[in-house]
Amino acid sequence: MKTELPSAAWTLCPPLVVLAAVVVAGTSKTLAPRGLLPFEAELAGWALLGMLAALHRPFAEGGRHDLSTLGLGTLVLAPAVDRLGAVPAVWIASFAFLSAAAVRAIGDRQVAGPSPSSELSTDRRRSWRNLAPVAAAAFAGGAVWTADRDRALLPIAAYIVAFLALHAVDVLIERRFVSRDAIPWSAARFLPLVLDVAGWVLGLTLAAAAAAAGWQSIAVVAVACALLAAEAARNAYQRRLSARRAGKLERMQLAHARILGQTSDMEEIARQIYSECLRVLPAQWFQLEVVGGEGPVDEEVATTDRKETPTSWAAGPDGVLFAGRPQPPGRPRMIPGIHRRVAWRIFEEPLEAEDSTLAVVRLWCDPRRVKPEAEKLFASLLPQMASSVHRARLEREATLDPLTQVPVRRKLESRLAKAYDRSCEDGVSMAVIMCDLDFFKRINDTYGHAAGDRALVVVARILDSRRRESDFCCRYGGEEFALLLERATGEAALQLAERLRLAVEGLDLTFEGRSIPLTLSAGVAAFPEVHVKTASELLLLADEALYEAKGQGRNQCLLNVGQGVYRSVTGELIHSAEELPKPPPPRIFG
Repeated sequence: MKTELPSAAWTLCPPLVVLAAVVVAGTSKTLAPRGLLPFEAELAGWALLGMLAALHRPFAEGGRHDLSTLGLGTLVLAPAVDRLGAVPAVWIASFAFLSAAAVRAIGDRQVAGPSPSSELSTDRRRSWRNLAPVAAAAFAGGAVWTADRDRALLPIAAYIVAFLALHAVDVLIERRFVSRDAIPWSAARFLPLVLDVAGWVLGLTLAAAAAAAGWQSIAVVAVACALLAAEAARNAYQRRLSARRAGKLERMQLAHARILGQTSDMEEIARQIYSECLRVLPAQWFQLEVVGGEGPVDEEVATTDRKETPTSWAAGPDGVLFAGRPQPPGRPRMIPGIHRRVAWRIFEEPLEAEDSTLAVVRLWCDPRRVKPEAEKLFASLLPQMASSVHRARLEREATLDPLTQVPVRRKLESRLAKAYDRSCEDGVSMAVIMCDLDFFKRINDTYGHAAGDRALVVVARILDSRRRESDFCCRYGGEEFALLLERATGEAALQLAERLRLAVEGLDLTFEGRSIPLTLSAGVAAFPEVHVKTASELLLLADEALYEAKGQGRNQCLLNVGQGVYRSVTGELIHSAEELPKPPPPRIFG
């Protein structure tokens, strides 16, 4: 069982122990000839050069197990030891390491975006923990260089050994007390030490050259090396920033393509908009409300006979989209840690096209989790959302009959062809019902065209509301309607047609105080009960059954069983009153 250490002790103890040992060593005149902390401009100059050189980290991955070292900042250690002593060199290395880490953290936040406060505090603790190996290694290398200046490799070896030893102790403590996951010991993880070695070699070279040419001429070379390293770090930062912007642009283009997909179904569009909103904003509740919803045209139709188109889609924390309005709680739910209670931050934006508002998008977000750049990304998605909703509305207007609000004949043709292909492949039944209002011209002549329109609307609502979700209803033309029933036999379709006929017959339709009687005739055909080569032939057979029902007295339903024979709801077989054309004689192949 693991034992948790207090975060403050775990963070500060290692560097404090190392720095305390360095302070004790500062009493030595050999290691600190100018004192423990000489307040001189030269100390600040070396520290600044070390910070600039330490900014360059080409081998750092930036992950949790990244090895944080001084890098090329070690080039100031050998000259600083020669000028000030080993102990002041530790202060220089510590300042250079912490200040470079702070500058890199600012750059990382610019590249990756603002981070939560918990991540920032974790980065600060990691920097302080990594300070102990850096300070100990700098002291070890400086002390060896002070003791023996004839062997240039000794301070480098001492630096690496001291760094790895303290880092290993840090890792073992983390494994034992803090973290349950193992930290990998791959060779690639220690690549950052290559820059430390290169910095030591450069610093030792500068120190040897200064002994012959003087520090005034060598200082220019040291400044140039530090500036070159800083410039390399700046170029790496610009490349990362450009890559981030390119990646963001690519993600936005993909998001725009997903929103502007080929679908015209409003529910699917709402699902796409919801998915893309979650990619940029941590929304806990979502709503897409269509302005000027498309409900029933006739308000006098009973609510049980309606199939209203939803005008609002919503989703909650479970991510399930549903038709309706959201009901978020009064405040966001609690998050781990100590946080004050806050109110929702509601993002509400209209989706506009052609100077009119088509819909409104609402997102309920916890303001503690919203990043500043997320608002700009969300705003960039609004034009594509509006275009998608606008296209769906145009598609609906183009495919729906403006009077009855059911699809037009053009939609039936495409649906019928696809259903026929599936029926041929799977061997399942399909059926078509053709319906026609009886004596519709008499209604227009007696009660007026407005009454005829009211009758069409009422009948269309009945036909559309009594079908299954998988079935399809359309206005075929004039007073004629068609229904496509997939996975339905001819008998099942005939029974549905009879129920629709009874529902129309039982309507109590009044217009301007006068009662209008309505009756319906229907013809049914099913495949493969009757053999057809194309889907249009099945529609033709249903149309023949419809006209036979009208010829038999209207207000009835007939099923076409082929060869001019029709079956009524009672099972009675009826032969066509018209003589069917004789089939051509079979061809004889000699």
